[in-house]
Amino acid sequence: MLHRFFSVVGSVIPAILLGVVLLVVSANVLARGLFGLTFHAAHDLALVAFAGVVWFGLVGAALNGQLFGVSFFSNRLPPRWRLAVQLLVHAIVTVIALAVIDAAQAQIATARFTRFLALGWPKWIVSAGLLAAMAVLILVQITQAWERLKAGPEDRP
Repeated sequence: MLHRFFSVVGSVIPAILLGVVLLVVSANVLARGLFGLTFHAAHDLALVAFAGVVWFGLVGAALNGQLFGVSFFSNRLPPRWRLAVQLLVHAIVTVIALAVIDAAQAQIATARFTRFLALGWPKWIVSAGLLAAMAVLILVQITQAWERLKAGPEDRP
């Protein structure tokens, strides 16, 4: 159940948002090129959607063990060191995500009155997406650390 949630947040949502980016940018290019019209909200929509691709894509990368290429190095360690280093990496990523959540909360608090010009949406929604993605990233890190601890030595990557 939790892995399905992680998969939706880390793969499905970024894929949908990437589709939005491609659709909006393509529509803007076609409108400008063919009709000489400007799709004024295209920039704002693409910015919000692309931020979501990046933030929620981090969850997918972590879920697949591709976060920052850490597994490339930790998997080459001797087995007796591997688990300790992998758990340390989970802890470091969690601490970084907590710091990002703190920064996102500060941005939300200070950006309450700013809005995207074309859309009229509050700009803090980008920071709220970042906060949500980092919260899920922390859950992924805790889940993966727990699964590593539960696994026997022969089952560990």
